[in-house]
Amino acid sequence: MELKIDKSIYKVGIYALLGSAVLTSVSQVFYANQVQAVHPFLFTGISFFITALYFQIFASKQKTKVNWKEDKKALLKLNIASAITFMCFYFALKYVEPAIVSSLEMGIAPLFILILMVLQRKTISLKKWMISIGTLTACFILIGAVISGKSGIASQISSEMFIGIIASILCGIGAVYCSEYSRELSDRGWTSSMILSKRYVAIILISFIFTYDLIILYFVENIIWILIVTFGGVLIPNYLLQKGIQYTNTFLVMMSLSFIPVFTFLFQLFDMRIQFSFVTAIGVSLLFICGISSLRDAEDN
Repeated sequence: MELKIDKSIYKVGIYALLGSAVLTSVSQVFYANQVQAVHPFLFTGISFFITALYFQIFASKQKTKVNWKEDKKALLKLNIASAITFMCFYFALKYVEPAIVSSLEMGIAPLFILILMVLQRKTISLKKWMISIGTLTACFILIGAVISGKSGIASQISSEMFIGIIASILCGIGAVYCSEYSRELSDRGWTSSMILSKRYVAIILISFIFTYDLIILYFVENIIWILIVTFGGVLIPNYLLQKGIQYTNTFLVMMSLSFIPVFTFLFQLFDMRIQFSFVTAIGVSLLFICGISSLRDAEDN
């Protein structure tokens, strides 16, 4: 059962989510352009290590006490969900158009949430079903664009293409669990800085395992843009997202993030590597309409 949230705090949560969406979309386009010739996990290891270290500085100054015995299970699950979400996402950006990657992630999430609600025997409004079906339809349109070669990046059918699509879908499922476990720790008294300093341990370890022989040289040669994208595209957006999770509800978090594909689609028009795709525009637009509908539905409840 969702907790009642003060309207003013609720609005702060919405603004935080929208701010996170804008910054995230810009970083996605830039990142996708930069990593076409390198291992996709090089950036994740460096970026999330810096992010975790930054928030650990703030967390260490906070006097909040936590029950590690009871909280470690939720923290472990959050680390696993975060690794699935972010690492699949950055892997997919190497092979699939950025707007489509973020669209598939955000489109799958709402329907998956409703499936979990059905399993938990919770009441679901007809409007939420319609919104989720709309997002699923948008996903099918975008997957069709990739397979048919009508997306913004012309490509032939390959194993990498299908792996990229599957990775994008896994992002959406992982994002749902990230929201749930982050909220669980928040309800247990964890601050945003505490959560953000501990949730990326699995990502950092896995990234270092895959790129230990490349990561130092890569960081030295690309230090400027890595730091810019880390702060502007990972650290700040994830902090705002954490606030959104704290001040709103899971369904709104997932659906409001459908704004990311819209912003990503607009920003990627400035990338010469990506061409304008009418099919992608249709899929992203449908997802945007569903996102607007979800926000109105949330305000009515």
